[in-house]
Amino acid sequence: MLDEMKARLEASSINVISESKQNLQKENKVGELSNSLRYEVEDDGFAIIFLGTDYGSFVDQGVQGANPNKLPRNAKWFGINKAPTSQFRFGSGTGQKGGLRGAIDKWVVSKPIMSARNKKGQFIPRKSLTFLISRSIYLSGIKTTNFFTNPFNKMKTNLIKELNFAFAEDIQETIFKNNE
Repeated sequence: MLDEMKARLEASSINVISESKQNLQKENKVGELSNSLRYEVEDDGFAIIFLGTDYGSFVDQGVQGANPNKLPRNAKWFGINKAPTSQFRFGSGTGQKGGLRGAIDKWVVSKPIMSARNKKGQFIPRKSLTFLISRSIYLSGIKTTNFFTNPFNKMKTNLIKELNFAFAEDIQETIFKNNE
């Protein structure tokens, strides 16, 4: 019945997913998150559901650090909260205990980090490296990327006009079919 509206919703959804993936590529965050992005248009054609991995919201909106002033004074992110306005926050007690450190440990194993040496030139053990990176992220946060929010907001702005035209086309088509 409302084929044109559904087609416009699907085309807009494809654009949001495509732009989101491009934004992730610019941020050098291609992988599981990018591959997990998809959408579904409800059968009635009036609703779109965007889906992706659980942590996609954290990458998009960022996460407030627990307390960047607790980092060592010579640390790169000392005193800087990377996502001060995010709704998400480390140290709120709502997340999984040890989840960050486990994820960072897997990341350290998968990435060849060449400059992981101390001031004496000795390699830093993986466990210590995992601790240092996890502490920095926990205390200073994760910066906001808006990889999904920006394309989604752009879609919302354009979609109202498009759906008005599509609705008019669908009504004309229905009237035309009924008068045959």
